[in-house]
Amino acid sequence: MPSTTAQHATHAADVEWHDHPGARKMWPVSEFTKPTENMPSELIAAMAMVKRACAKASRDLEQVNPGMAQAIELATSKIISDPCAALHVAASVGVAHNLLPALAGLRAELELTANLKNQKKGLELVAQLMLAHETITAALPCAHQLVMQRGTSRPVREQVAKALTLTLSLPFITADTLTPVSAMDKLVGLHGTLKLTAIALNNIAEAMRDRAPAQQDATQCDALAMVCRQVKDNDVALATGAHADQLDGHIFKPLVAHKLLQSIRLLTDATTVFTEYFVRGITVSRDRISHGLASSLMLVTANTTVQTV
Repeated sequence: MPSTTAQHATHAADVEWHDHPGARKMWPVSEFTKPTENMPSELIAAMAMVKRACAKASRDLEQVNPGMAQAIELATSKIISDPCAALHVAASVGVAHNLLPALAGLRAELELTANLKNQKKGLELVAQLMLAHETITAALPCAHQLVMQRGTSRPVREQVAKALTLTLSLPFITADTLTPVSAMDKLVGLHGTLKLTAIALNNIAEAMRDRAPAQQDATQCDALAMVCRQVKDNDVALATGAHADQLDGHIFKPLVAHKLLQSIRLLTDATTVFTEYFVRGITVSRDRISHGLASSLMLVTANTTVQTV
């Protein structure tokens, strides 16, 4: 299945899921559940986004408020050393700029397909997808709340949030009442909405496999179903880890980062590929048939044959 993450990441200005030299050293290996694991590339990219946004804010304030500019630089270094805030940035960008547009694209194609085929079942699937989209949207604000290390003043936190808001077009705010542990719990809750989305997408994959034309390759349905299973397994891991006494807030971060960002990426890529290579193909085929019914007896005969088979 082709990867489309890099394409979707360009929905926001200057947003790229790419590594940069030395970035993997920013999160000590001791924080990972396994020493051989690498930091998720989305988290590395989010750190780069934070650095670029804060650097711009610091330059803008350098002449009018040098003290604030230096404080922002210090806050940036703290974010890089403890990437809890960067994880929130990565989740926000991944969901808002990548996953939600992918789900909206699938919904539009399903609506078109259901209308062309006059299928009540298709409209029910659209309703499930719409509910999943709304559930994610309702939970997403928790990812916009930035949690920074102690010692960072409120004005500095507000400037960092403002810089990220302007750079990424997302409503970041400072989370004064959240602790790193409670922030991780909220991200686990956000992943729960991804599980609900995976259930809806799995239902769509099964229904489309059963109703697809004979010539349509159903392997894309199987691929989407497998991704949905992986996301549901990720949710089990997070739910179990969140209640494990041995996993305190510090140790729990890598698990949340890995599972949450992986689920966002998998759902985005699988949904986009499924829409482009499977659902859209059915839509185009039905559209051509409908157009040909008014002008060609040959297509009328062909369509009747297909329906009979």
